[in-house]
Amino acid sequence: MNKKWIVILCMSILLCFSFYLVTKTKNADHTVVEADVVEVEVPKLPEQIFSFSQQNLPTGCALNDTMFCAVEMAVKCTINPEFTGCAKADLPKFVFMKDPGLDRPTEMNYKIIDKKSLNNDTVEIYTESNCNGNWFGLCQGTIIYVMARKPENLWYVKDIYAIE
Repeated sequence: MNKKWIVILCMSILLCFSFYLVTKTKNADHTVVEADVVEVEVPKLPEQIFSFSQQNLPTGCALNDTMFCAVEMAVKCTINPEFTGCAKADLPKFVFMKDPGLDRPTEMNYKIIDKKSLNNDTVEIYTESNCNGNWFGLCQGTIIYVMARKPENLWYVKDIYAIE
């Protein structure tokens, strides 16, 4: 009989301790959710439209931001892959393809409309673009430039794709 009471007492203590842990965990989760609600300031995107032509490609960058300059260089190299500053290490290989059937644009403009950080340490720059060519469908409509970092903390265009 004495052993039954010891078992019942131990079970009761264990049950009470379990309830205590469950309620403590629910309260901890609730406070974490409240603590995580913080307003983050989104960096302002440039509102201007950037226009480039094969006859007068500027050598400098219009913006003082390495990420946006990398996008600008990708556009310039799309128009003229032999342009000064076009580095094969900083752009997808297809940018430098030479084929008469590519329909490479000679004029292109774009506006940066969004910027999204991804979990794999890359950033997507969304642009609304227009051009006078077709070039794989990568110069008309919404074009996304996937940015990655070099070891020296500079940005380069890892990939370019379009969405319809």
